[in-house]
Amino acid sequence: MRFFIKICVILLVLGIAGGGFYIYSQKNSKKNVKLETILPNLDDIVQTITATGRVQPIDQVDIGTEVSGTVSRIYTDFNQNVEKGQILLEIDPLKAKAKVEQTKASYRSAENEAQYQKRNYDRIYELFQKGSVAATDLETAEYRYKNAQNSLINAKSNLDQAQLDLANCTIRSPIDGIVLNRAVEAGQTVAASLSAPTLFTLARDLTQMEVKADVDEADIGQVKTNQRVEFTVDAFPNDKFTGSVQEVRLSPNISSNVVTYTVIIRASNPDQKLLPGMTANCDIIVEEAIQVLTIPMRALQFKPDENTPGYVVPKLAESSESPLSEKKRGAGKRGNQNRSRVWILSGDGSLQNQRVNLGLSDGTKIQVVEGLDAKTPVATGVQAITEEKSNQTTNPFMPQKKTGGTKMRM
Repeated sequence: MRFFIKICVILLVLGIAGGGFYIYSQKNSKKNVKLETILPNLDDIVQTITATGRVQPIDQVDIGTEVSGTVSRIYTDFNQNVEKGQILLEIDPLKAKAKVEQTKASYRSAENEAQYQKRNYDRIYELFQKGSVAATDLETAEYRYKNAQNSLINAKSNLDQAQLDLANCTIRSPIDGIVLNRAVEAGQTVAASLSAPTLFTLARDLTQMEVKADVDEADIGQVKTNQRVEFTVDAFPNDKFTGSVQEVRLSPNISSNVVTYTVIIRASNPDQKLLPGMTANCDIIVEEAIQVLTIPMRALQFKPDENTPGYVVPKLAESSESPLSEKKRGAGKRGNQNRSRVWILSGDGSLQNQRVNLGLSDGTKIQVVEGLDAKTPVATGVQAITEEKSNQTTNPFMPQKKTGGTKMRM
C-alpha cells in the first residue's frame, strides 16, 4: 500500500513539473514572436499570357523557276540587298532560243496557210454569187479558211510561250529586299516539270518583323488585337523587345491532343537584332495597372490567433459577418471588384480587421482600390525571435548548472 502511495506521489510531482514546463514554454513562445507588417506601396501590376513563337519577316518571297535547264550564272549571294527587277540568276538559254526559232517557223507557215485559204474563200464566194460553183464548194472553202485561222492562233500562242520561256531563263527580283537563302549553285540542273523549285528566298524589310506565336486554347479568349507584347530571344537575353498583337488566327493547331491558336505579333527591329528563325519567349499583356496602391498576396492569407501580438478577440457582431454578405453589400457599389479583408495595425498596437476593395493581381501582389492608404501598416505574418545565447529551452523545475567553474589549486 505504501509503495502504491509513493508511486502516485511521484506521478503527481512529474505531472505538476510537466505542466509547469508547458506553461513556461508557452509564455516564452509568446514573448519570442513578433508581428510582420508592411506598408502599401505604389507599383505596377501586369497580367500576362506567356507564349512561344518564331521570328520571321513580314513579307517573305520564295523565288523559283518555270523553266528547266542548267544554271549558267549567279549574280547575288546570301545577305545581299537587291532591288526590284535586278538579275539574280541565269539559266542556259540555248534550248529556249531553239524553241523560239522553231515556233517562229511554225507561226509563219500557219500565217501563209491562213492567207492562202482566205484568198481561196474569196474567189469561190465570187463564183458562187455568179452561180458558177455549188454551195458545197463554198462550204468547203469556208471550212478550210476557219481551220487555217485556228492554226494561226495556235502557232501564235506557241510562239508567245517560247518567247516567255526564253525570258524566264533570266531570274529577276520581284521586290526590293535582302537575300535570306540561295538554294542553287552554278552548273546545277533545275527541273520545273512538276513544281517550280525554290532558288532564292527574299525578305522585303528586316526593320519590321513579326512573331508567329502559339497560344494555348485556355488563354486565347483573353488575347485581342493591338495588345502590347514584350518578348526576349536567346541571342540577346538581356534585351526586351516590344510589339503588338496584329492578328489572332481562327484556325486551330492540334498536336498530341493539345490545341493552340496562332497569334501574329508585329515588332519593330530598327537595329536588326532580330533575325529570321529566332525563338521568341512572349508575354502578352492582357491587362495592366500603372503606379497603383498594392499589397502582397500573403496579407490576404494571414489569419491571426490568440498567440499573435496585438490580437484582440472580435465582438460577436463583427465576427458573425460572412464573406457572402460582404459580397452582396459590395455588389451594388462595385460589382466588378473583389471585396476582402486584411489585418491592419492600429495606432495603439492592436490588430484590426479592415475591409478592402481589390483589383488586378499578378500572383505576388494585388491592387487595393479602396480601404487602405500608404500609411497604414498591414499584417502579413508572424516571425519567431531566436535566442542567440542558448538554443535550448530550460526547465525551471530542473536543477541548473552553475555558470562559473571552480579553479583547482596545484
